Amino acid sequence: MEQHMNLIDDYEAGLLSYEEFQHFLWGSGQRLINEVGLEKFIFYLNTEEGEYYAKE
Repeated sequence: MEQHMNLIDDYEAGLLSYEEFQHFLWGSGQRLINEVGLEKFIFYLNTEEGEYYAKE
């Protein structure tokens, strides 16, 4: 089964520019929070270009 890539996965993989990512991120809301978790979503709301969420 193919794993669905979400907006954050696409950005981390370099498939979206920072500007595209920020544009879509603000409109993605609850669905993306459900997929990646609130902590990771908030991190990306506050991130700057080139920053990535560190996996623990």
